[in-house]
Amino acid sequence: DIEKALTEGVKAFEPGLLAKANRGILYVDEVNLLDDHLVDVLLDSAASGWNTVEREGISISHPARFILVGSGNPEEGELRPQLLDRFGMHAQIGTVKDPELRVQIVSERSTFDENPAEFHKKYSDKQHALTNRIIEARKKLKSVQIPYDFRVKISAICSELNVDGIRGDIVSNRAAKALAAFEGRDEVAVEDIYRVIPMSLRHRLRKDPMADIDSGDRVRTVFKQVFAVE
Repeated sequence: DIEKALTEGVKAFEPGLLAKANRGILYVDEVNLLDDHLVDVLLDSAASGWNTVEREGISISHPARFILVGSGNPEEGELRPQLLDRFGMHAQIGTVKDPELRVQIVSERSTFDENPAEFHKKYSDKQHALTNRIIEARKKLKSVQIPYDFRVKISAICSELNVDGIRGDIVSNRAAKALAAFEGRDEVAVEDIYRVIPMSLRHRLRKDPMADIDSGDRVRTVFKQVFAVE
């Protein structure tokens, strides 16, 4: 805290961004343009739940439990594979091609610009319903089971794809259970794994920093082979 140092002559810690994000969501736009060491700090804090600040004779650790969401345009620069692997899931978002859907998006945006309050009111019931569904899913999550055979097959897929470490295994299991809980079921189905495993693994397949991230086709192909489905 520079102000306290100048006015009172004492060293004091001023909570920063990671402290403010504690128990919340930290969204980083253009995460691929951040310096690698900053991304590393973010990922370490997100994984451990703590951030340590060491500066000018002060060493302080504070809670930093948050969900990290990052976005970026790969054409402007990629994260190193080692850092990319630290993100749990990877979603690809492209431009909408359907003309009718594009018109709908433009119309909705115009409605929002004209009257934001009315726009929020229009979707408030759906938002509350989704919020309640997520709350119920979080309560149910601990009771959701994933068969041992499914866990073995998830690891077999990771092994077949030469995924380094076991983060891919862990995230795939957790994501499948979360989806089952969200849909109100007590046990993970094959379809749950099929829906989440491409997002859990495709960004872990890139060994060459200059290579593109797989679209998910490789993961789906191996999934079908291991689970013997069409």
